[in-house]
Amino acid sequence: MLNEILKKRFTTRFWDDSKEVPYELIQSVLQDVYDAPRKNGDTRVVVKVLTPSEEGEKMKDELLKLSWCRDGDKAAIDNEGPIRVQGQFTAPYVLLFGTTEESEYDQHNVANATLQTTLAMVSAEEKGLNTAYCQCIEPEDALASDVNFFVMSGLGIGYAQTPTEEPERYPIDRVTILENEVHYDTSNVIPGNKYFGEREKPQLSDMSIII
Repeated sequence: MLNEILKKRFTTRFWDDSKEVPYELIQSVLQDVYDAPRKNGDTRVVVKVLTPSEEGEKMKDELLKLSWCRDGDKAAIDNEGPIRVQGQFTAPYVLLFGTTEESEYDQHNVANATLQTTLAMVSAEEKGLNTAYCQCIEPEDALASDVNFFVMSGLGIGYAQTPTEEPERYPIDRVTILENEVHYDTSNVIPGNKYFGEREKPQLSDMSIII
């Protein structure tokens, strides 16, 4: 069952806003996160849930402004390509994993944040939702912004727009990073097809070292 979920999953960057996400499903995901194991039982890493509320949407816009890149380089004003914003943060629900105050961005805390994010991803997919993981944000920047949270990782949750066989660039005009510049993200892509520049995945035998 788990393997089927993983094989069907794809990163969702464009969301079907016509389908409302039952909040009970989000609550169930949060319960799974709460029950998840933690390194050394450390409870400093918590989850901040951005809902479709007015305040939640404002914080999502702030995340878009903090996480954009250009020609693959983060916040590269002087590059010439179109501006890519992170469609993960336009999801109906965005779960942020981190701390309420500045903390060490170290192996210990990142391990806990990553573990909880991955558990939330699998939990949501199991419930028929779609997901998108994102770590393209500086924790200090998020804490200093209106998001007011030391973000180590994030997860968009909702229902996906229909994925395409080949990656396409779709415009996102929700925020403006630079005037008169194209803002985009890559379309949802059917599992088994590759995004722009994505590397070929080796065989299992080539990625497993058995002693």
